[in-house]
Amino acid sequence: MLLGIGAAGVAGYVLEPSLREGLTGEAPKAKVVVVTEPVVEEEVVSPVDLSGLQPEQLPEQILLKVAAEVGDPTNVAAPKMQIPAGAKVKGLRIEGQNLVISPGAGPYEGKVAIRGTDLVQQLAANPPKPVVAKQPEPPPVVPTPPPVTEPTPTPTPEPEVATSGESKPEPVMPEPTPTPATPAVLGESDIVKIMQDSYKSGLIKEFVADKATSWKATGEEKIDGETYQTGLVDYSAETIFGVKNVQAKALIKGGKVLKWISPKSGMEIK
Repeated sequence: MLLGIGAAGVAGYVLEPSLREGLTGEAPKAKVVVVTEPVVEEEVVSPVDLSGLQPEQLPEQILLKVAAEVGDPTNVAAPKMQIPAGAKVKGLRIEGQNLVISPGAGPYEGKVAIRGTDLVQQLAANPPKPVVAKQPEPPPVVPTPPPVTEPTPTPTPEPEVATSGESKPEPVMPEPTPTPATPAVLGESDIVKIMQDSYKSGLIKEFVADKATSWKATGEEKIDGETYQTGLVDYSAETIFGVKNVQAKALIKGGKVLKWISPKSGMEIK
């Protein structure tokens, strides 16, 4: 009986397709093979050439469509900071299909895909202005000290025979040559005054005149082969995480601040 049931099952499985059309009039269905092609991510389509954009051509604030992670590039062991989707960040530069971003204060930075921001939409609405080539600043004029002249040797007077009633004239000594004055070295109060004038000038957008909390001169420092007199300012800055205390370092040369940088990362503050 078991053998009969098994034989009937095998016969039904084998003969069912050919007998279905004769018994029901329905033709057997052909198997459909679905071929899934790999999804190829398209490049970001932008109305401007993203690869040629300079940092100063990027919008002031860029909206994140996805969450991003930033950290301190100078300290890989430092904890990372999570920025949620919907937050506005500062664009630093473009690297390929990615945008390097910063929360706006401190040395933190990270990467996010350009398609994960509203950068392309902003550029389409407001095309970036062309970059104006900066004229190189002339080197500071160093006063040339006057040439040092050798004193004229005093001739040895010849002995003269003293005559009665006449006095011997005294030899004339040459006047000493004045020593050139040494340039004055800036004191701590001078450095603080130069930093305050630069801070309050409004040239740096991140500085607000009434947000500075302390000033300090930090002496000479050699950076990129140049020697500067430096100073630090502590100030309050608005970030997406609230008000944070931030430091900026002034590089002073020729009696003025040439630029402001971050003390940790060395990046220029604009």
